[in-house]
Amino acid sequence: MVEKISEESLHLVGNRSLHDYASRYIAIENAFCARAECFGVAFAKKVPGDVGIRAGDFSNVPSVHVCNDGKSAFATWRSSACDACRLGMGTETFVLTLQCPHRCFFCFNPNQADFDDRRPAARDVCHQLEMRAEQGAAFTHVALTGGEPLLFPEESVAFVHRAKELFPGVHVRLYTSGFGATDEVLHRLACAGLDEIRFSVKTDQGMTDVEKALEVIGSAVDVIPDVLVEMPVMPDESELMRDLLVRLDDLRVKGINLLELGFPFFNGDEFSRRGYELKPDPYRVLYDYSYAGGLPVDGSERACAELLEFALGQNLSLGVHYCSLENKHTGQIYRQNARSAALFPLRSLSARDYFLKSAKTFGDDRVPVREVLSRERVDFDDADELDFTEFPLEAISLLQGELPDIELAISYAVCESRNGEVILRELRLDKTTPATFDFAQDW
Repeated sequence: MVEKISEESLHLVGNRSLHDYASRYIAIENAFCARAECFGVAFAKKVPGDVGIRAGDFSNVPSVHVCNDGKSAFATWRSSACDACRLGMGTETFVLTLQCPHRCFFCFNPNQADFDDRRPAARDVCHQLEMRAEQGAAFTHVALTGGEPLLFPEESVAFVHRAKELFPGVHVRLYTSGFGATDEVLHRLACAGLDEIRFSVKTDQGMTDVEKALEVIGSAVDVIPDVLVEMPVMPDESELMRDLLVRLDDLRVKGINLLELGFPFFNGDEFSRRGYELKPDPYRVLYDYSYAGGLPVDGSERACAELLEFALGQNLSLGVHYCSLENKHTGQIYRQNARSAALFPLRSLSARDYFLKSAKTFGDDRVPVREVLSRERVDFDDADELDFTEFPLEAISLLQGELPDIELAISYAVCESRNGEVILRELRLDKTTPATFDFAQDW
């Protein structure tokens, strides 16, 4: 059993050196949250004893599959592309254009470095596919997105066709708002081999747009093998979303991906006007995740969970998949850490969340711990200036008989590349003791 060392629990840390060391990370987290609030959206207040609702809360519901350490959950069906996304291996998403006829207040695209360069011409995504093939890529899944890729239907069809040529058997999907998805375009995409199309339904832009999207979705069901809807869930649109699920089911849509709404660090006035706040504990491990560059909105995850329950209660046929904002980050963490884990032999690549983890002992506890580790010929490393000794998680079991009650910190870290060199960045500390640490569960 491990417990995150937070500002609220810091007073429970008895070891003074560990207390001081953990305080540094709490200060970093507080500074990060203060900077986030400068964008105009406040963090919701923490409710004592309320840990919120997570996908993992469905672990005892037989018809729900809980995935990725409780970061996502689905019933009935989900796309194979969602499973591939977990590690981000054998899959890539290509951006045809950043142009889009919509201006969604929650869109993350403006976080992209070249967003202001929304060139009128489409990017040469077919050439990008050819380059990946020359580099030896072995794709199982590829996707085309935007902006709105169907602003360029010729290029979209060509992408699907070229992907199928270069990577036989690859699963190809396309993301669209439905703009430009005429019957002719849908037929051409199907003939080129498109396996899956994902529509975003713009509930924030009025029911007229919703009805138009549903009409296009109904047409797509007749020609594309897998038709999905993928959209963020607003905390205050539960009734609208329940109606939408029923209508999608009637249209024979294959599934829906319910996304946790994220705040993209702009349009703060729009979020505040709607009464939205940030989730108090946004991520289990705070980091500068490249996927979103933002933070989850409080209440969206709860709304997604309620919709999943609703779909089960209504016996809907379509697959319902909840994908948290945190779920989208694990592929990034896996790729960063799996490539360089061997450079840090004291750390283990976590099978749960793919962070590189180690144990640390502090202050007066260091001497007896080092005696056990030395006797058992376990490697360790001393950081005398910070008064800790670091060693592999696996060695905690060696301390359970002789030193069951000493305080240990479990360190979470990620590999980063800076100036051609791989460095290790520590992100979070958990507190535990040898007696209560369960390697099978906590690692």
